[in-house]
Amino acid sequence: MKITLRYTSQLATAAGRSEETVEVSDGTHLVDLLESVAGNHGSEFSKFVLSDEGNPVTTLVVAVNGTQVDLGKDISLETGAEVILITPMSGG
Repeated sequence: MKITLRYTSQLATAAGRSEETVEVSDGTHLVDLLESVAGNHGSEFSKFVLSDEGNPVTTLVVAVNGTQVDLGKDISLETGAEVILITPMSGG
């Protein structure tokens, strides 16, 4: 099934793009998708997505189909889902 990913700020820079569509297996969970994408984009991207233990970084905000989700919950994705990964903003 196809999932559209959108990246903001540092993630877009690290991935070299602000959007991509990926093909995943039916029944893929959000955390599995994050692990896969982090592995594909390397350590500069991964540090914003996964901790050294492989858990989602606590500062990462994720929206699925326009709704922010709790990364502590087991979230199944459906074909055509849009997943937005948002890193915290800083500055003054």
